[in-house]
Amino acid sequence: MAPPTSTMEPVANVRTSGGIIQMGTHATEPTNINFSSKQSIPKKEKSVERKRNTRDIGARTTKANQYQAKKDSSGNRDANDRVLVPKGMHVANRGMPKGTSQDIPKHHKNPPKTKLEALESVITNLEATVKNGTYIYDPQIFASLLETCFQLQAIDHGIRVRCLIPDKLLRKNVGISSKLIRLYACSGHTQKAHELFDKMPKRNVSAFPWNSIISGYAEKGLFEDALAMYFQMVEEGVEPDCYTFPRALKACGGVGLIHVGEEVHRHVIRHGFGSNGFILNALVDMYAKCGDIVKAQKLFDQIGTKDLVSWNSMLTGYMRHELITKALNLFRLMIRDGIEPDSVSISALLVAKLPFSIGKQIHGWVLRRGTNQELSIVNSLVDFYADRKKLKQVRWLFEHMHEQDIVSWNSVISAHAKHPDEALSYFEKMVKSGAQPDGITFVSLLSACAHLGKLEDGERLFRIMKERYDISPKMEHYGCMVNLYGRLGLIDKAFDFVMKRMEFEGGPTVWGALLYACYRHGNVKIGEVAAQHLFKLEPDNEHNFELLMKIYRNAGLIEDVERIKLMIVERGLDTSIPPYRSR
Repeated sequence: MAPPTSTMEPVANVRTSGGIIQMGTHATEPTNINFSSKQSIPKKEKSVERKRNTRDIGARTTKANQYQAKKDSSGNRDANDRVLVPKGMHVANRGMPKGTSQDIPKHHKNPPKTKLEALESVITNLEATVKNGTYIYDPQIFASLLETCFQLQAIDHGIRVRCLIPDKLLRKNVGISSKLIRLYACSGHTQKAHELFDKMPKRNVSAFPWNSIISGYAEKGLFEDALAMYFQMVEEGVEPDCYTFPRALKACGGVGLIHVGEEVHRHVIRHGFGSNGFILNALVDMYAKCGDIVKAQKLFDQIGTKDLVSWNSMLTGYMRHELITKALNLFRLMIRDGIEPDSVSISALLVAKLPFSIGKQIHGWVLRRGTNQELSIVNSLVDFYADRKKLKQVRWLFEHMHEQDIVSWNSVISAHAKHPDEALSYFEKMVKSGAQPDGITFVSLLSACAHLGKLEDGERLFRIMKERYDISPKMEHYGCMVNLYGRLGLIDKAFDFVMKRMEFEGGPTVWGALLYACYRHGNVKIGEVAAQHLFKLEPDNEHNFELLMKIYRNAGLIEDVERIKLMIVERGLDTSIPPYRSR
């Protein structure tokens, strides 16, 4: 069930070379903004436009409104949806003689073909206006532009709009501040969003700015920060709305703390949203992620009219708990009730540990439905066959895709992790196609190189990852390189790599790879160092103690073997090993 849509008061139109752009907002919700270049001006009006001198902003917007009203009367647009235009836009001309007007420069270029091009045209015109000494103080224009930037996810354009907004206007207008916070937050600029939020003088008059920053933190995976903002909102007495709770519940599921989720659930009931389908979907997802699949099922059964999100929430919950039979039965019920599974539904099933025969049946269902070219579904099928080492099917699916994204390339490269030559070949094709590799790409490539000991290729890839693609190595990349050196018996080089080239402290992945290399090649000295780091990082991991014992045993150091056995018993890791007692 989609979230309820609130109305927004339309306020202004602005004409560009590509047609009329509806500008509008007062404060809280999105508006429909038409950037269609097909909405052209009649020939007669174009002729008048070419002949006349440029007028002031208010006159131009009034003319745009007259044209829009003409369209309404012709039946091309519902009259109730007509966008109203103020009599004049609030502008201030600085340093100009009395009685003169300052015009927005007109750029006679080809009409914009896309909404983003139209947005670029509007912002460019406004920037030129401000540069010529005219300041714009109409909050409606800025609110509408920020709304459009949000809808198009155009953060760079939004930052340019922010530069046009006078600081005084931003401080006193809650609507503009709220929309700018939302734009920052949804684009991952949570620090900027929070800084602006802290400066808002009237942030408690509406849940909108709170929802925006909670959502921003939740989408970025900063679930603790999202919950902190939610409970601060509760403490300050701000009334939550139907948009608040799904964001807070997502954060609860992210941290996996069911008692926090239950508290938010109580808030839902107290505020009268207990039967809201949008929120019930979020509750199902939250309880499933927090481990209470029974409660999730009960809430799912309470949903009167189940939409696709409802079914997917329950389906992914079952798969998360590896209840494959229940998930398959739910999938059948979903189809029986006339709900067409989407890419989320299919992917949820394919990523699970399904029997191969069931996965093939789902693949056949996808083919019959004609959804076999949906990118996310094909990516899931590639992963499904890759996990089962069916490389022939992986290659066939990949090569017959209408398009490939970074997930597609990473999947096919990862599938060939034990075939480094083919993995490297796909990487070269990826580069030639113009696709930009990411950190996951290089984990798969370095892992492939480590598997067959391709030292030169591994070192070259690690180097270009940083130098050519500006990707900072993470723990997994360092672990692959240590594994590569270790497999080749270059233990000293692996140790120097960890101690001198890593930009942060090594974790279990790195030290574990080094300890295993020491076991394979009988290096006691460095093995002891690696083991001591692992004993601190993973004090309850018995495997690390066993590897060190094997290193000592292979080196004939029996007393050291007994010493490690005693450590295992003292830490309660294996009570079956009798403690060694000296005589």
